[in-house]
Amino acid sequence: MKKLTTLFSICLLPIGLCAGAMAHAAEAALVSLDNPRIATGITIGDVLERRLVIEASPPYELSKSALPLKGERVDGIELVGVALQGEKAAGSQRYEVKLSYQVFAAASKPSVMRLPALTLALGGGDTPAEVNVPAWHFWSAPLAAGNIHTARSNAQPQRKPALLDTGPERLALALTVFLVGVVGLVYINADRRWLPWMGGSFAQAYRKLRKTPAQAGHQAQALGYVHQAFNQVHGSTLFRPQLGEFFAQHPQYQPLAKEIDSFFQHSESLLFTGENADSPALLKELQQLCRRLRDCERGVA
Repeated sequence: MKKLTTLFSICLLPIGLCAGAMAHAAEAALVSLDNPRIATGITIGDVLERRLVIEASPPYELSKSALPLKGERVDGIELVGVALQGEKAAGSQRYEVKLSYQVFAAASKPSVMRLPALTLALGGGDTPAEVNVPAWHFWSAPLAAGNIHTARSNAQPQRKPALLDTGPERLALALTVFLVGVVGLVYINADRRWLPWMGGSFAQAYRKLRKTPAQAGHQAQALGYVHQAFNQVHGSTLFRPQLGEFFAQHPQYQPLAKEIDSFFQHSESLLFTGENADSPALLKELQQLCRRLRDCERGVA
């Protein structure tokens, strides 16, 4: 009977070991492993990155001290970057590990190299738990077929950049382009009447509006500047019902038809009904409208 009990215990030993291994595996697992996308044509100096995700059951934790140390070098492959991030999931802890390796090994012909295998130990539990990360193999390509002496003998001198032609014709062309650009910017953005064709009706109104104080007593004056500009362009007093005729004669202002109609409607309310308005806001609105009308007047809108 004693012999049968001993034999039964021996038979149950592998089953116990398998159950322990399954429990050990359930405590921590490698759920994702991303290796570099390209495994060929890698040369000295290239940086290769690995990303692995580990999931652990409480109370097991992966500490930064369990990761390989930055600066470790194995077979010419140096670990140059280590990053660890953890986040809690439903009933487990998930860790994301990023490892950056740089190739420092040189070979005279294509050869197979590898990112080293890792064993990461997790702590916090009654029994040790660990995760195994397999090695990743890649082809390292030499920069030159041969040794350093072969590379030196085949090195080509650096090419100097081509010089710019600084002849009188090129210099005159560059100066002309520069002056045209400056005149164009002045023509579009200048407020003062520096050039003869910059003194249009809306340009003059815009200059006056910029000098108008933002006070309640100057509302009618500011509105009058804009109305005066419309009358000068139209050739006579322009009222709101005549806007269709105005746009037919001056189509360059058609893109602002909605804003012009709104101005006339607002002006009628302020001038004929005695309605009060926020003077600073009204003056700013008139300045913006007049500036856009000035752009249409100059043909740059």
